[in-house]
Amino acid sequence: MDTVHGERWMRCDRRLLRDNDGHPIKIVGMAIDSTEERRRIEMREETARTDVLTGLLNRRELSMQFAALTSADGFAVLALDLDGFKEVNDAHGHAMGDVVLQTTAARLTSAVRASDLVARTGGDEFVVVVAGDQSTGEAAAERILARMKEPTAISNEITDVRTSIGGIWTGEKRDVSELLKQADALLYDAKAAGKDAIKFNRYPR
Repeated sequence: MDTVHGERWMRCDRRLLRDNDGHPIKIVGMAIDSTEERRRIEMREETARTDVLTGLLNRRELSMQFAALTSADGFAVLALDLDGFKEVNDAHGHAMGDVVLQTTAARLTSAVRASDLVARTGGDEFVVVVAGDQSTGEAAAERILARMKEPTAISNEITDVRTSIGGIWTGEKRDVSELLKQADALLYDAKAAGKDAIKFNRYPR
């Protein structure tokens, strides 16, 4: 309901009044403002589907949105974690580590389209799903790698936190858990190759 105070959610409680013989007389009701209750529910729903720190999708919501994602050209799943993140936490504390995670989230979302999926799946681990052919997925991985080379200023110091990326492309929809398993294996290959690198393959690798 629109009011002079903006949009409000109202709940109507009604009761049927009867006479002594049980015959209906009239209905009385009361409108109760349930806006704050509605906002609390919406906040819980939002928290349940997103990562609180970064605002990115969480693992559960990533799976749900991937199931609904459509593309005639296939899908690329990119698994990422941060190179040098532990050193930032050790040197500057977890509060500054949180700044790095938030900066990473902003860089990831700026490197892909609004229709692509970006999630934080835990710690310094992220997943990006790009709808399109293999070259589209590879280009997104290259953009992300380049964005993560940009320095981050923390406590008047410049930190060098980069990323390693494992990418898997499939021409048809598959279970996201299986694709992530393959992408994770390629991520380990990228880190073993010296970090700050991309390993990309077709499914199955």
